[in-house]
Amino acid sequence: MIAQKALYIDAGTREYKIEEITSDEIIGPLDFGLMATEKDPDAFCFGSGILAGSILPGAKRLIFCGNSPIWENFYISTMGGASLVFHKTGLNYVSITGCCDRFSVLKINRRDGNLACEFEEIDVDAIWKDYYGYRGTYALQKFCFDRYKDEFNDCRIIVTGPAALKTKIGATMSAPIINKELSPVDCWGGRGGLGSKLIQSHRIAAIIYGGDYEEEESAINNREKIDKIFMDKFGKNMIQTDMEKGKKYRFDPEVGTGGTLGVNFAKSKTSLFSFNYSSIYLTEEQRMDIHNRLVAAHYLKQFNEETIEKKQSRHCGEPCALVCKKMNNEFKKDYEPYEALGPNSGIFDQHAAEKINHHVDSMGFDAIQAGSIVSWLMELIYRGLIKKEDYGLTIDPRFDISNFDPVSDSFKNADLGIEIINMILYSEQGEIFRHGIRYAAKELDERHGDIGSINYAVFNAYGEHGCMVPNQYWVPGMFSPMPIMGKYFEYYGSDILPPKELGKKNTDRMIKEFSIDNMGFCRFHRGWAEPMLKEITKELLGIDIDLYEHHRSLASRINKNNMSVFWESERVIDIIKRYLERMYDMNKDNQNLKQWVERFNEDKIEAARDYWNMILEGVNESI
Repeated sequence: MIAQKALYIDAGTREYKIEEITSDEIIGPLDFGLMATEKDPDAFCFGSGILAGSILPGAKRLIFCGNSPIWENFYISTMGGASLVFHKTGLNYVSITGCCDRFSVLKINRRDGNLACEFEEIDVDAIWKDYYGYRGTYALQKFCFDRYKDEFNDCRIIVTGPAALKTKIGATMSAPIINKELSPVDCWGGRGGLGSKLIQSHRIAAIIYGGDYEEEESAINNREKIDKIFMDKFGKNMIQTDMEKGKKYRFDPEVGTGGTLGVNFAKSKTSLFSFNYSSIYLTEEQRMDIHNRLVAAHYLKQFNEETIEKKQSRHCGEPCALVCKKMNNEFKKDYEPYEALGPNSGIFDQHAAEKINHHVDSMGFDAIQAGSIVSWLMELIYRGLIKKEDYGLTIDPRFDISNFDPVSDSFKNADLGIEIINMILYSEQGEIFRHGIRYAAKELDERHGDIGSINYAVFNAYGEHGCMVPNQYWVPGMFSPMPIMGKYFEYYGSDILPPKELGKKNTDRMIKEFSIDNMGFCRFHRGWAEPMLKEITKELLGIDIDLYEHHRSLASRINKNNMSVFWESERVIDIIKRYLERMYDMNKDNQNLKQWVERFNEDKIEAARDYWNMILEGVNESI
């Protein structure tokens, strides 16, 4: 086993220690994070993969682990490029326990071969409110940069925002420092509310780290040896293989666009969710009209003209040929936030979407979770189930698809969305929404005489209060009873699978995704990394381990207390029902589909329960 070091910090006493990792079972940050949280449920962990010092593309992702305040189970969140600098600390992993007396910045710095940890108390509310014209996460990042950068040989800064302090769906944010200046390419450890955990459990508002450790010359940075491994496997060298396998994220000539936003919006067509998922009730022709009129002719067209044609592509801080960060000046464009706070919130104009996404980012939210709450409240107001005035809101949502103007109505919805975000953070009426959409829906229904608001909310339920808004793909895999949801730890292909088989495919996908995360790789490089990781670790590090079985065991440990709860929202059940109907319309000779469609038409609740249980059965059998 290669040498690994972990830093253990007690934020309460400000004491810290560095220990060698002696267990052969810990080969990456997922192993370390699960071990640490099993010992102390409040532990907040992060670290890099064992190939972070290599020249392999995508190997420098920073992995966060801990018990999620919103999902209420062990969770994994990742941040692009942030291990490039973390590797210079000479550490593999960090575990934080205990709680500071006051909100603080944690500094981890290696200078002249010696590592030191310091805490500095800050008035985080004042900084978030305004720092030389910056707000929220961007203000805190700029403050830390100005104040501490000269203490480090090289550094990177991880920050939280007001959403982390006030809600359970706060994220962590970090932008690479390029040419000694903060870049606008903000990268997010977005899912799972681990930003909320960092500041609420430990009173750490920001972490700045860096150092002077340099990787020794070895096989992991021997370009000739690595290229030979790639040539033997794919017939192309490392960079050629990476660009071919990751063309979606750079530029896909087959669809004439690039990045997750461009390719997903180009391909989604009638499977795109819009107007709080209510588009599932429209006909194929109506949804295609939305795609043609609002997406292809406007939303996607703007993106292609402003970002793709102008070649505004950047990387996450790790030099990478995929340059997946698609920009429009200071605005970074990814599919998930620009769908959740885009078409699914009735926003089909890029500049309107920039406006609300930037506000949500500055407040430090998980944009997917925030977007689902925004779109849900919009629909409740639109349908007259709640009054906007009761929640301090002043704008009526524009959810009339037939008369929708892609510019003016998009800006009205974006402005309403910003009002909702501010209401959640700063008003008494917003308190119930800080606990997540599941909790809020139940509270609304109790307050307003069972208006059925929960049946318009889209989420996966876990345990007594846990919930997670799924990624925006109209496939049943995204709504599966898995121990971690809201990531890509499930099968999200659109092909037709019986539910039990889907459960097995979910597990296979989870195990492979765990392998990628545990090795510290960006999943955008999974096309070559998944089939090569075992060989690479053996050839470059001398580690001969069955990675699939190792991560099956890890998945089993996480799944042993799987407390997934059957779908509580009729909207989610209808998403599954309409998916099956759509698939059957395109596959009339599929008898299995026919039977499920008939069962859902007879009794959709009972059919949905059987469908859900069969997915779970497949998951448990395969682990």
